Amino acid sequence: MDAVTRLAPYFDLQLRFAARLAEVGGPPLGEAVTWYTNLHRRFGLGMARRDQPASALWRRLLDGLGEAPDHAARLAWTLECFAAAPPEQPPPGQHRFGCFACDAPDGSGVLKLHFSNADGDDVSPLAEARRARRRAELTAMFAFVAANHPDAASVRGTSWLYHLEAYRRLYPPGYAASRRPPDRPLHFHGSSSWGQFLDHRGAIKPAARDRMLANLPALDPLRLREAFPLPALLVTAPIDEFLRYYGVR
Repeated sequence: MDAVTRLAPYFDLQLRFAARLAEVGGPPLGEAVTWYTNLHRRFGLGMARRDQPASALWRRLLDGLGEAPDHAARLAWTLECFAAAPPEQPPPGQHRFGCFACDAPDGSGVLKLHFSNADGDDVSPLAEARRARRRAELTAMFAFVAANHPDAASVRGTSWLYHLEAYRRLYPPGYAASRRPPDRPLHFHGSSSWGQFLDHRGAIKPAARDRMLANLPALDPLRLREAFPLPALLVTAPIDEFLRYYGVR
């Protein structure tokens, strides 16, 4: 299945979300698509940034969305633009180890974790059969952090994935047990919330999609996180817990 066909239901859901957000007092449709969906990244344009001008491709997409008479036309236009888009690229500056990646520590020593399926086969990256591989990737990552980022003080993650025991079991128990609602506004233009609607093959999860669609009539622009079946959770722990857990220190 080609990417346009495979991702059409995913884009359909995100366009419906953006349109509903605009209807209930959120930003205009173009801004909603830019900042509250992950289409910008899926279009191979990286994470949208407010300090950079929009690309010609993105301006073309938004212009067409503004002129489209209905949802069907908006989806068709989005798929047409996507067919001409460059391949999706990993965010710059991340250190990648298999399915995991981390940013360099910020000014407070906080290391942010990321996860995506890099296996490229028909087995879930969180399957029990892949647990040892994931553990090895995390061990390599934290060995790299210990050697190259002595300023790292803590680890922070924000994702829907922390609802899953198969994901939490990969990390130190204290980190997994710290999960709670985020203490700051969420970004909705990545995969920390939108990733839950795709399976490990990159196809839509019908049950998750249907739950999200059922939540849209009551969408509250001040409580967007609650519209998602698995709202993103925040987890944190000191870096030393990770270094001990993976035998790095």
